Amino acid sequence: MEKLKDFDIQVYKLGIKQHEYEFTVNSDFFSEYEGELVESGEIKVQALLDKRENLMELELNFSGYVDLISDRSLEPFQYPIDINKKLLYKYGEEEQELEEDVMVITKNTQVINVGHFIYETIALQIPLKKLHPDEIEEDEEHNDYIYIDDAEEEIEEEEENIDPRWAALKNLKKGNKN
Repeated sequence: MEKLKDFDIQVYKLGIKQHEYEFTVNSDFFSEYEGELVESGEIKVQALLDKRENLMELELNFSGYVDLISDRSLEPFQYPIDINKKLLYKYGEEEQELEEDVMVITKNTQVINVGHFIYETIALQIPLKKLHPDEIEEDEEHNDYIYIDDAEEEIEEEEENIDPRWAALKNLKKGNKN
């Protein structure tokens, strides 16, 4: 947890203006979190904190890559990460998470740690099906789906097998439309 202190922002002493920060996410950062979703990578996170009297808006720009292993060939590859996220901190009576990107903090909060939010954002960018870039083209070639609608075939068959008595009524019905 010592490495996560690098992701602390001392908000209590900040003035009411915009503040810029830069965080580096690497293997040391990923080792602080349990799970094997992401183990290594190199991502630069540019943070712009806009502190106002009633809230703080944190804009994060992620740029870099994470190291993944292909599910198909087990070949390692670098998956690019290039996203922008916003996080709002509102002041309230007690600290809580209202939504995934809206947090409530007290006026006395001195430090906010953005490490967990950064990890979650990166983790949500990892695809469910991890394929090496060379395999993606191959996968797309073999995923041609053919849609066959059985209902259309049944309607055509029904029209061919119509009782002659009903056909005469159907012709009357068509004649009234014209």
